[in-house]
Amino acid sequence: MERHLKILFWFLLVKAVFVLVAIQAQVIGLGPDEAQYWTWSQDLYWGYYSKPPAIAWQIWLGTKVFGNTELGVRLLSVVISSLVSLSVYFLARVCRLKSETAFWAGMVMAFSPLGIMSSFLATTDGGMVLFWTFACIIIAFSLSSGTTPNYDFLGMLILSGALFKWPIYIFWVFVLLARRIYPELRGGNMYRGMAISLLGLVPTVIWNRLHEWATFKHVLTTIMGGHGKEVGTSPLLHGNVFDFLGAQAALLSPILFVLLLLAFVTLIRNSTKVWSSILFCGGVALLLLVGYSTMAIFTKMQGNWCVYAYPSGIVLLSWYACERVKWGKLWLKVGLTLSLILCIAVLSLPTIQARGLLPIPYRVNPFRHNLGWAKLEEALEERGYDPEEHFLFSDKYQMTSILSFYSPGQKRGYFLNLQGSRKNQFSYWPTMVDEQLGKTGFFVVTENSPHWEKMMPEKMEEYREQLGEYFEEVQFLGEYPLFYNGDKVVKGALIFKCINYNGKFPFDPDLF
Repeated sequence: MERHLKILFWFLLVKAVFVLVAIQAQVIGLGPDEAQYWTWSQDLYWGYYSKPPAIAWQIWLGTKVFGNTELGVRLLSVVISSLVSLSVYFLARVCRLKSETAFWAGMVMAFSPLGIMSSFLATTDGGMVLFWTFACIIIAFSLSSGTTPNYDFLGMLILSGALFKWPIYIFWVFVLLARRIYPELRGGNMYRGMAISLLGLVPTVIWNRLHEWATFKHVLTTIMGGHGKEVGTSPLLHGNVFDFLGAQAALLSPILFVLLLLAFVTLIRNSTKVWSSILFCGGVALLLLVGYSTMAIFTKMQGNWCVYAYPSGIVLLSWYACERVKWGKLWLKVGLTLSLILCIAVLSLPTIQARGLLPIPYRVNPFRHNLGWAKLEEALEERGYDPEEHFLFSDKYQMTSILSFYSPGQKRGYFLNLQGSRKNQFSYWPTMVDEQLGKTGFFVVTENSPHWEKMMPEKMEEYREQLGEYFEEVQFLGEYPLFYNGDKVVKGALIFKCINYNGKFPFDPDLF
């Protein structure tokens, strides 16, 4: 094993231990999406409303080791993140970069905000990024060695990534473009590899055939901008391009992002002189970032949607910083150090605020949607919730997911669509009508500051009136603080006891 690879391995091991300890501390709870994926893992199937099935399989495996805990949900994310960093190292090596350069590529992948957060949170991005990087290695090795890639194996990798997220199929676009330039990619049976990769859609197609093709409708709606408020200032510009670009700088950290931009400029200026494997890696990252940024002009784009641009982009960045300019390595180290300090500071925010150590505004805490859930279980128990007699429900699928995980007995909750929201996975599972007729449920709604202060008493009366249409009696059991910033309540829950469900259900707006 190369010396730099050994050093990288030990850094990754230390990072993994740190992340596991931080998860086990249970300061930063599950986010709504993580809790939703956990509910999927409790009911394994071919697919789910918004995503392919692999994230549910991943969490199921983790919970078999550590139970239905936060550590169980996130365990495989720590493993996958480490594998991504190692695969970036090997991608750099097959691009004929020095082992030291490859080491720094792996370090940037591991200790940038993107790398830290991907270790800490259970998302669908991790698995797809891992197999995307493997696919990059196949093509880069072919270009470096002048051999034809094994397209069957490449198809299997893309198939595996598609079980996490479909954007991995974009990889074939880059292969087709590269084939026009590099003759070594023209051999082999690429179309058979494509056919193999398309088998990754089979589980989702099976689920969708039985559920009104909901995933495809949802994805199309999301691409078209969803049902949310337009954020642009012009009838033609409904996007969030500046927010999107800011998110990219935050994911990589500002100094490293600037280095990446400089690397792109150098690549363009020297496109005929650089190795074909480096040109491929840099070109993939550049085209992805430019493509997503362009779309962000016209429609709202989430910052994490193009994270798969970064494995190959980081290889280009490391090539530029370590092998093209004399001052580059110094700034890479500075950027990486500041990135690590920033990540530690951000991860410490919940503890700092909960203990009132510094007067930091709650709104700057990026984990607002992850905090206070352990107290939710206490609140339900104090107010008489019994999982053997009662059920839990909410008017948002995110809160229903949180209730399912952070409640006595961890029984799956129900979604009552009081607000006319789009469909979600709970829309396709047994509903309150199917299973809870005549029974008593606990309805919970939570909010962060500053909206929390506005919930009382207007929201209390509004919810009591809405719920009264579906139950014989609705009792407001009170408000319950979930998280404090110093001595101020900045997150809380309203809890209602709803007696004798009458079987009525809100109008389904048929939105996806």
